[in-house]
Amino acid sequence: MSQYLYERDLRSMKLLILESRRHDAVAREVATILGIKRQMVRKILIEKLDMAFLENIPARCDAVRSSGDEISTVLGIPLLTRALMLLPREEGDLLVDKTQRKIKNGVQRDVALKEAREEILELISR
Repeated sequence: MSQYLYERDLRSMKLLILESRRHDAVAREVATILGIKRQMVRKILIEKLDMAFLENIPARCDAVRSSGDEISTVLGIPLLTRALMLLPREEGDLLVDKTQRKIKNGVQRDVALKEAREEILELISR
């Protein structure tokens, strides 16, 4: 029985896309922000995004990279919500607010950011 293209496993084709220079730069950037390996970011992108969306992520990331306040930028919220759409915008905003409140209430900045990154990773890995 023959399979249509859309029925095939497209992971290898998606990986080829992610190995391009600009896509690899996005994967490295997200991996650095979240404190995980680039391969983990690639795995998430392959699982969550379709081919057409995946091909356009460098341009989408370029468009939002300079948006957001300092905490949201450090956490990569514009990239994860608006460019990659791995998180709903509302969840990203809630994470930023929660992190800012923690810092304001005396939690060390590094600790608050680490906790936020762990929460982000948990949310996008589901």
